[in-house]
Amino acid sequence: MPIDKEKFEGGKLHSSVENQIVSFLSERKEKAFTSHEIMGGVHFRTDFNTLEIAKMSTFAISDFTALLYDLVRRGKVKMKVVRSRMYFMTRRDGAKCPKCGIDIAEPKKTWKMAGRPDKKGKRLQLHIGLFECSKHGTFRTVLHKQKI
Repeated sequence: MPIDKEKFEGGKLHSSVENQIVSFLSERKEKAFTSHEIMGGVHFRTDFNTLEIAKMSTFAISDFTALLYDLVRRGKVKMKVVRSRMYFMTRRDGAKCPKCGIDIAEPKKTWKMAGRPDKKGKRLQLHIGLFECSKHGTFRTVLHKQKI
């Protein structure tokens, strides 16, 4: 069923399926999953019993995969190919306010800097994010550490 241009323009930027995908990956942030595993995890059912339903399910799978690629493009999910299979994982750019514990998803600003050297003289490259809590103002936290 077609919709008007105004309805299309005023539509949501994300759907409940996107929220389910991001929350599924966030709850399991130490692991990466294939699109098929994510589909099963968010209970996105497809059925291949008859030829007609199989065709419809194939379109549903392609829509789900397109949704994953869109999440990658927008930076909410990251993707890597490991042993000829695509895996998806959540981005850990969010932080919790140190005073009230509220989750803040996106940093206002990020930057990289070199940390202090360890006992062997090697330095860490720190990826730092500046976040803003609505109650307590701004704070910064280390997002990633990497030896350089």
